[in-house]
Amino acid sequence: MLTLLLAAGLVARAQPALDAVSPAAIAAHVRFLSDDLLEGRYSGSRGHAVAERYVIDQLSSLGVQPAGAGGGWLQQVALRQVATGGSTFAIDGAALDDVIIAGDGGSGRDVEGPLVFAGHGLDGDIPSDLHGKIAVVLSGAPESLPSTQRAIASSNAAKLARLAKAGARAEIVLTTEELDKRRPWAAAKRNYRNGETFAADALPPMPVVLASLRDSARIKDAKSARLHLVQQVRAYDSANVIGLLPGASPETIVYSAHLDHHGICEPKAPDPICNGAIDNATGIAELLEIAHGFTKLANRERSVLFIAVTAEELGLHGSAWFTRHPTVPKEQLIADLNLDQLLPAGPVRELVLRGAELSTLEDHVRAAAGELGIAIGPDPVPEQNFYARSDQFNFAKIGVPAACLWQGFGGDPKYEAAFKDFRAHRYHQPSDEWLSSYDWEAAAQMARAELLVGVSLMTGPRPRWK
Repeated sequence: MLTLLLAAGLVARAQPALDAVSPAAIAAHVRFLSDDLLEGRYSGSRGHAVAERYVIDQLSSLGVQPAGAGGGWLQQVALRQVATGGSTFAIDGAALDDVIIAGDGGSGRDVEGPLVFAGHGLDGDIPSDLHGKIAVVLSGAPESLPSTQRAIASSNAAKLARLAKAGARAEIVLTTEELDKRRPWAAAKRNYRNGETFAADALPPMPVVLASLRDSARIKDAKSARLHLVQQVRAYDSANVIGLLPGASPETIVYSAHLDHHGICEPKAPDPICNGAIDNATGIAELLEIAHGFTKLANRERSVLFIAVTAEELGLHGSAWFTRHPTVPKEQLIADLNLDQLLPAGPVRELVLRGAELSTLEDHVRAAAGELGIAIGPDPVPEQNFYARSDQFNFAKIGVPAACLWQGFGGDPKYEAAFKDFRAHRYHQPSDEWLSSYDWEAAAQMARAELLVGVSLMTGPRPRWK
């Protein structure tokens, strides 16, 4: 009944906003943001700064007001890049050379001790006393959990917090067969080529060793481990871009999307730049057109905040920084709709809730989808653990109902094939580029759906957690 009440007249009220969303504008935004000029928008880089300026200029031209730190557009995020060149790792006295070692931003030192298996690192898996020991955990979470809960349980930051409480000295993460299929070891090493980055106010409690599938099998049978840790720390800043459309109430709907990508990711290749067209110039383009739409509403009962966050690819640090240092009081934030990885390969026939089902935000999504003739479907790829891998997760962690709506396959084998092709051949690779062959009307269709959810959120009770 609530969904029916929310849906009544929703499109009619939102029509001027929906009409403002332009597929050509979305295509143009993506084309610029993924141009080689921006060199892949790596956090803290010149290309990222150009992207920041682009978003500011676009929002400013729409009449959106700056809402960053000190009344400006930007919120600086203090980052620490930790490289571990020269570090070594051994089990039972035998060196393992093909591992990824992630430091903790502290001193170089030797960490050694007996190995203790701690399952998936969940509450019931971890022994109560791990003092002086090194914890071995499985990546991900049990397949038996529902999709979104499984994604949440996969968060390694939460696992590290539990292990630190039990007294562990370090963590070894084993690669499972499922993870190896989803994220090949070569891709994992590429992501850690320059070390790992952390927010300056949230350094991890211990070093982490990631093992390949081959070495994971050896570690399971090992008794002890020794990590010789060498760390080189580089301090730098990158920025979130934050703008506000005020409404009659200070209660605020948030639209977020990450601005960064992987920069110059293949330095010696003929095409060295990871341009990040789908991931995530599309999300920023949607955000800008949604902002355009909201400016066309005659009345806005609630305010709307637009955040282009940095350092998502480095560990969701920009959104985490905002939620720890909000420029708008967090008690005013009623919901977050995060926009990430729109693949415009065909008409939107189905939406996946991806977190909306955890709160009454689901009612607003269903109302909007129903008026647009879009079905709601199950997550077709629950093993991807998407909910914990993008910025909505940080809003959820501070109590803000949050979702990252996704275009489901809708029974269309062509769209499913396009998704699998993107993940295999372009995701986090230089080939993720702007293509004229993308269906930009489908991109606009997705933006209109996200916008209509926001219009639904303008009135009625705040979303509440289930």
